[in-house]
Amino acid sequence: MAEHSISKLNRDLSRESTFYALAMVFSGMIQVAFLPFISRYLTADAAGELGVLRILAEAIAGIVVLGLPTALIRAWHRTSQHRSVLLRGITFPLVPTLLMIAAVLLLQGFLKSFLNLQHPDYLIHAILLGTGIAYVQIALSIPRADGLAGRYLILQLIRGVLALGLLALLLYSRTMDTIPSFMTARWAPSFIIAFAAVVMMWKKTSDSKKLKGPEGLTREILGFSLPLIPATLSMIVLSSADMFMLRSIYPDMAESGYYEWASRAGLVLMPMILGFNMAWKRFIFRKKRTGGTLAELGRAGLLFMLLVNWGSLILAMSSPWIVPLVGGGQFLPAARVLPTLAGAVALYGLFLISQTGCLLTGQTRYIAGMTLFGAMLNIGFNFRLIPVAGALGAAFATLGTNLFMALSLFWLGRKVFPISFFMVVLTVLPPIAFGPLATLGPGWRVIVVIASTLITVLGVGYLRLVGKRLEGSAFDET
Repeated sequence: MAEHSISKLNRDLSRESTFYALAMVFSGMIQVAFLPFISRYLTADAAGELGVLRILAEAIAGIVVLGLPTALIRAWHRTSQHRSVLLRGITFPLVPTLLMIAAVLLLQGFLKSFLNLQHPDYLIHAILLGTGIAYVQIALSIPRADGLAGRYLILQLIRGVLALGLLALLLYSRTMDTIPSFMTARWAPSFIIAFAAVVMMWKKTSDSKKLKGPEGLTREILGFSLPLIPATLSMIVLSSADMFMLRSIYPDMAESGYYEWASRAGLVLMPMILGFNMAWKRFIFRKKRTGGTLAELGRAGLLFMLLVNWGSLILAMSSPWIVPLVGGGQFLPAARVLPTLAGAVALYGLFLISQTGCLLTGQTRYIAGMTLFGAMLNIGFNFRLIPVAGALGAAFATLGTNLFMALSLFWLGRKVFPISFFMVVLTVLPPIAFGPLATLGPGWRVIVVIASTLITVLGVGYLRLVGKRLEGSAFDET
């Protein structure tokens, strides 16, 4: 039997997904652990300002990263000259980093006015955090490409412990103001971990250091990653428009704080989504190289979507209890925002899977186009909904945008990634209903959770049975 058998690739996907999910679970727990500190040390207005700075940092990171993580993973599997791949990953982001620093400093006055910032000098922390996030994503994509999911987990554990420990130290010692303390607790560990990952992979690629970089490697990496930049810029708009517009067009600054609190709570879902997504990209590229069936991809994708919906529903139904328990009375209005944002996060998970067909064919321009259109749609939704409903309107805008992008890319990639479109439609319906369902009484919410859990268990069991049949057929052919 060939080395890269179906069962081996599936085991690798399961193993790496588990490690990445554990890493994301821990990272998510650290982010959620920030919530009590936010509730205690920040007013709702200050929490909104922290959220704006965080989102601005993520926007900077999205530009600096240049779409490189996926391109580097792809290049790693297309050449044995891995040191050359690593070097390009380190050096390519330097120019956009300098441009972002210059742009933010130049626009400091405009950003202060547009975003209602009380402390524009805090923008330097946004620059540092954005650059740190970008380099962590790039540096850790190399261990991911090599299948070093265990080392990835260790590095993320260290990063999380450092972040939480540094936050507690800074807040309790009062060595700096509260908002810079929250920002520093994220960017300082990010730089440390990025450096550690580069050193680790520098040593691991020593066997290829004397090999000359392959002809056209730079062109190949940039040719794959640069079309993703419009998609990245559009995702920046998607992730920042709601908060920016809450700060600029809604009179109550506390609404941005409620939205930030609910967004932080929604991060509890991201470990499962991002952990699977990181393993998924390596999985689909290896499948394309070594062979595999479309049915296997479809089954794995549906299994993921089923679990994401279940997890997000649990969060949505629990929100009337979670918010008062963790946020207290000051952030109680976040309870009406969290269920809709939980549905939006679920649809974001589906959006990531919906890109599969375009990634397999290299047609990243479709991803860019749909994401760009989604960004414009999101701005329009926000303009209409925020003046009417504040933070809840922003949450509905995100939900509607993620729904559009997921369905669009599933439809465009249906010939390559043929999940039944009818099944996709059935999958996207529950997240739309999370907001209204969360307003039901406690007894009804418990019934909804029990029913969804039963459906999820039955669905997972059926899909696993189908997977065993697919493996058995492959073994028979071998």
